[in-house]
Amino acid sequence: MASKCRGLPLAIVVLGGLLRGKDLDQWHKLAEHMWRQVRDHDLGRVQYILALSFNDLPHRLKSCFLYLGLFPEDFRIDADKLCRLWVAEGFIKPGEESFEEEAEAYLRELIDRSLIQVVKRNWRRIITCRVHDLLRDFAIEKSKELNFLHIYEGTVAPNSRRLAYYRGFERFVSLDQSDMRLRTLLFFNLANEDLEIAQLQFLCKQLRLLRVLDLEDDLSNPYREKEDKRLPDEIKKLIHLRYLGLTNIHMNALSQFIGNLHALQTLEVKTSGSDPIQLPDEICKAKQLRHLIGRFKWPFRVDNMTNLQTLKRVVVEDQMEFNPMDLINLRDLIIDYVGEGNNRYTLDCIGGLTNLETLQLKVIGRKVRSEVDLQPLCRCQHLLQLRLGGYAHWKLPTEVLPNLRYLYLDAGGLGEDPMPVLEKLPKLTILVLSDIRGKMVCTAGGFPQLEILRIWINFVSEIQVEEGGIPVLKGLLIEGIGEFWMPDRLRSIPTPGPRFDWNQWAY
Repeated sequence: MASKCRGLPLAIVVLGGLLRGKDLDQWHKLAEHMWRQVRDHDLGRVQYILALSFNDLPHRLKSCFLYLGLFPEDFRIDADKLCRLWVAEGFIKPGEESFEEEAEAYLRELIDRSLIQVVKRNWRRIITCRVHDLLRDFAIEKSKELNFLHIYEGTVAPNSRRLAYYRGFERFVSLDQSDMRLRTLLFFNLANEDLEIAQLQFLCKQLRLLRVLDLEDDLSNPYREKEDKRLPDEIKKLIHLRYLGLTNIHMNALSQFIGNLHALQTLEVKTSGSDPIQLPDEICKAKQLRHLIGRFKWPFRVDNMTNLQTLKRVVVEDQMEFNPMDLINLRDLIIDYVGEGNNRYTLDCIGGLTNLETLQLKVIGRKVRSEVDLQPLCRCQHLLQLRLGGYAHWKLPTEVLPNLRYLYLDAGGLGEDPMPVLEKLPKLTILVLSDIRGKMVCTAGGFPQLEILRIWINFVSEIQVEEGGIPVLKGLLIEGIGEFWMPDRLRSIPTPGPRFDWNQWAY
């Protein structure tokens, strides 16, 4: 079968993905079929193998694969965003896991079949991915046959359901949209065309059947308009909307009518401005909301938002009390403290989020004088990743977080050696310590699962490791200024070379 691919890399890789998991009898049947059907032309061979692989997909994966044709050529696709889009489109069928976990399983299956390429991953999950040009072309052509999606090329067919625009926003809004039945509208690279609120108003009035609306600006135009913009009230007309994405759009406020979008699952507002967005209290009416992504100023109402899984990020200013207790299904939370904040109250509330898996706390602005007691986090028994950033007097918990695998700690505000607490974490695999100074001691048996250790030192620092400590360490990187002493056993661990991808171990 490999000989039939004539050394064409894509054909070989996709064929390998197709054969993966099949038994020998199925291999023989496929080989006989290929001998009869494969054409002599190299491109014909590739297209034939791509068609074979597509036809072999289970029905649940075919729509997910075809959807990739919406993205521009060589586009790096955010994997989490792709999964959220699949969920919003209704491609993901409920199973024992959550919709998002099912979507991630679909993504991994397409990767295993070599239909999607991984661009970047970390220790836990895929970060970005892409599609080979020929696979993308195949998805677009197949989608045209099935009326599944279209790429805007100056005109819009009235029967189009999913549409992607790479340029030409102004031309699109000038079209007669009264007969359009669009369900999905994705815009890319709007940098050369300032998005006017009047245009967005017109779009909301005309395309009332939209389930997915995503506008993405690549920030490449330094001369574009910078005035503050507000999401128009006409957004309330999109009652079927499940996904609303506004990426790198200069916007400072959302309409109160965002609460009218009762089907909304994902709201992603990544603005190009520096100030956080103030959410209207009506946001709590969007009870189906699962992912709230951007930079949002606290306070805003979160009562009744029991489906929310992702909240990042929230800006909590001086003496504000952040209470997320109603968010019982929250898994991913990022908080920026500006100044002191009411840390104890906030952490007590966070400790009640028993489903939390990822938490990032960052102190911004002046140094925090009060102690930040992390003891309440011990109740978060499912916590896998924890980042503690900024200059703060962190008081580490005395109880063990049993499932923590990744920890980033800005240790500049610590008054004592953190190792006696950290070395007891039974599943800690990756430890990143920043602004380390002074002496650290790891005892025998400490850090039983630690594989990666990265340290930024400041001034004179030292680490001592007793016999039997850090037994499975395989990656060590020391950076920063000043002198650093460590035992010979650690020195014998080679520093990863330039080809080592530290991003693989990133948060």
